[in-house]
Amino acid sequence: MGQLMRFAVFGLGLVVTTISSVCNATCWESGEGSTAVYRSPSVPAEFNAAAFVVTGRVLSQRNISTPDDPEGFEWTVYTVEVLEAFKGRPQRTIRLASENSSARFYMDTGETYLVFVSRLPKVVMAGKERLPVYFVDNCGNSASARDAGVTVKAVRALSKVR
Repeated sequence: MGQLMRFAVFGLGLVVTTISSVCNATCWESGEGSTAVYRSPSVPAEFNAAAFVVTGRVLSQRNISTPDDPEGFEWTVYTVEVLEAFKGRPQRTIRLASENSSARFYMDTGETYLVFVSRLPKVVMAGKERLPVYFVDNCGNSASARDAGVTVKAVRALSKVR
């Protein structure tokens, strides 16, 4: 049984590594092969570009269904309670749109995240429903609060400079 367990752990590690490298492709910016350029903004660059930078707890999530999507939904709308704002003056709760694609920033209800919030450049409709104007870029520095300690320190320092 010990050898089987080691094999299973190795297999899981291989899958996670493979998925991680494939997910990086969603952040592709230009070029091909060895000349490919991936978008990975620095904390200061993303901070400056963001509409808001906050820590917040996900209060709810709602999937917006569409018959054309194989997963059964095209978008998720998250409602997030703002716990601390580092940039901007967001409302106490904000709604964030997240497309059900490889570019998605997935969040769990009840969990707390550091999020760099961007504004959609145009109105987006899901059927007859207008989506929230804000989203989180999965190629940036947003992360669960428990994984974002160093980034939170950097964001705090940047917010004091402003």
